[in-house]
Amino acid sequence: MVDLNKQELQTIHDAAVVLTEDFHHAEQVCRLSLAIYDDLSSAHGYGKRMRRLLAAAALLHDIGWSISTVSHNKCGMTFIIEDRMLPLSLYERILVALAVRYHRGVPPKRRHNLYGNLSKHDRQKVCLIAGIIRIADGLDRSHRSVVRSVRAKLSDETLVLLCTGYGRGGPERRASARKADLLMKALSAKIQICWKRCP
Repeated sequence: MVDLNKQELQTIHDAAVVLTEDFHHAEQVCRLSLAIYDDLSSAHGYGKRMRRLLAAAALLHDIGWSISTVSHNKCGMTFIIEDRMLPLSLYERILVALAVRYHRGVPPKRRHNLYGNLSKHDRQKVCLIAGIIRIADGLDRSHRSVVRSVRAKLSDETLVLLCTGYGRGGPERRASARKADLLMKALSAKIQICWKRCP
């Protein structure tokens, strides 16, 4: 399958601008997600194609709010699967939709529709990108782009996330720690979140 090109990502970006109540938050989650993904490239072994699907899922992760205030993650999943205007194949829409579905709430289970029908390899992809988005979403808990940068380093079965940000980052640190479960599972690692205050 062909990688998403810049024009296709621009189409997804434009859809997110229209459908997301807080697009600056979506952009911040996307930026932090890609930074974590890039730093973990040697651990996960995926390339540009999966990176672009991660970017699409991060930009679209909150579009469900435009449909319902209840279970916005599930509404977002359904929207992405059914929207054939998005420049994604059905396979890509399923992976992106499941990442949106699992960016919050209950982690994936084999009994869940769509997820349970995927191959083991594709389930691992979903867990990785959804897990990264969960952490990045937590790192923008206040929706104020408090985190300026994040670096990820995996060693000795521990993933260390070094965040540089404004203030003490209490809400961001607590939220990202609460949402670390799926990425811990995907990497078989504990997660430690460190904070460095901006000068």
